[in-house]
Amino acid sequence: MIKQYQKMFRMEGVELEIREAALLAIAKKALARKTGARGLRSILEQVLLDVMYDLPSQTNLSASSWMKRRLPTTASLC
Repeated sequence: MIKQYQKMFRMEGVELEIREAALLAIAKKALARKTGARGLRSILEQVLLDVMYDLPSQTNLSASSWMKRRLPTTASLC
């Protein structure tokens, strides 16, 4: 799933990097919800949907800085 999102972002000229701590937080949230792969996809969509639509229209802004301002911290995903 991560590679699919990375490819979508790359098509917009953006390199998406998801750190290990974020992956662990996503997995923990899916476990807490008692969901499988669909749960992982749902969580990723929830986190990345706004980024996918807003980032291409931004100038001089990296995905990392955008996400730091707009997204919950990794801890709040748990």
